[in-house]
Amino acid sequence: MHARAKPERDRRRTRGRPAPDVTEIMPLFNTGGPQYLGYRMVLASKLFDRCIARILAEQCELTLPQWRALAQLALIPDGTVRSLANGAAVDRSEASRALRQLETFGLVTRSVNGEDRRSPRFSQTDEGRKLVARVRKPIFEFIAGLVRNVDAEDLDTANRVMWEIAKGCIEAGGLRADQEADTASIT
Repeated sequence: MHARAKPERDRRRTRGRPAPDVTEIMPLFNTGGPQYLGYRMVLASKLFDRCIARILAEQCELTLPQWRALAQLALIPDGTVRSLANGAAVDRSEASRALRQLETFGLVTRSVNGEDRRSPRFSQTDEGRKLVARVRKPIFEFIAGLVRNVDAEDLDTANRVMWEIAKGCIEAGGLRADQEADTASIT
């Protein structure tokens, strides 16, 4: 009796994890009907995070939490640990660690918050802005490649659906949505 040869797999790794095998994911992805929408969203999100982590490792070696904080600071002039944690839907301890590391790397600066001295404000340094500008390009190219076959109307619909799901999760989880946003501002 001969042992069956295993099919050759992609050996690329993302932060210690082997690349997922689409032949193992696909059968499960399309089963279960609407009741399994949550499973499919979590799976897509995890795969997306792995791809972004790979791009970060290739470009600058920032972690996902560090990138999330730095990318938010590219959109707003400054933020607190709380506001940046809320903006990324992560624990404050995760945001705090990421900001502390970014400060050590010289990518963000800390300043006194005139409204609450216990809650410092963080903003990007020139080096942080340069890094975001450099890393954003391959990330945007990756995302554009993901949706290259999706028309603009379907993307708008997908964005509205994701926003409704996010709002529903905030409401169901008893979380506080500090600010309502219309879907046009989320794209």
